[in-house]
Amino acid sequence: MAAPGALLDARTDPAAGQPVEYPYSDGKVLMETDPHARSIVAMRDQLDTHFKARPDVYVAGSMAVYYRHGDPAAVVVPDVFVVLGAAHKEARKSYLLWEEAGVVPSFVVEVASPSTSRRDATSKRLTYERMGVLEYWRFDPLGELIAGRLEGWQLKGGRYKRVRAVRAAGWHCSEALGLELRAERWLLRFHDPRQGRDMLTHAETSEALEATASQRDEVVSKLDGAVRERDEALRKLDGANQRIRELEARLRLSDKSS
Repeated sequence: MAAPGALLDARTDPAAGQPVEYPYSDGKVLMETDPHARSIVAMRDQLDTHFKARPDVYVAGSMAVYYRHGDPAAVVVPDVFVVLGAAHKEARKSYLLWEEAGVVPSFVVEVASPSTSRRDATSKRLTYERMGVLEYWRFDPLGELIAGRLEGWQLKGGRYKRVRAVRAAGWHCSEALGLELRAERWLLRFHDPRQGRDMLTHAETSEALEATASQRDEVVSKLDGAVRERDEALRKLDGANQRIRELEARLRLSDKSS
């Protein structure tokens, strides 16, 4: 039975033919530190933007992922996950593998906290391995639980193998996503090697937009000033030419009279 206050999604048990409740909320208040919450949102920002044009990629987080039909206890709730080959539907309350043609998340990130770190590194990692999640990453925004703040595993031959940094400054390669990632204090930064650029969070994009708009306005102001100076110079030039013509005319008249 679900916990009191839980939000339920009733489906049918294929064996007994009876409704089975798959909670998409346990009714508890989610408490996170500011760095944890910010890091999760920032990861979603980067990945959502990167994959927005891909209808076969689903990015989500803090959502129940049920991996065994008829068993509500067979559930994990990744902080962030990416599914390659899933329809980009917006109405999911939870992710049920048997209703998604068995498509398992390809990429999962858990944000480390003192209350979950041990389980994330042991039983939860084993669960993701058995599910067939291609990559499992753990990120520590506070730098208190994981050396280097980031660690990851990739599925090789049905077993997880530790991911090693591929280049300086702690960059690791996500083969599943075709991206690179590294810890930048509280932020897990993604990098697109094909475009040769780091991905930006929503806040960074807003700041960059504001800075670019300010630069544009400054350039437009300078251009406006240059146009005004040009127009003033042209008026002075016209005046000088007019004065020259007048003086030349007077000179001709003076020559005739003499």
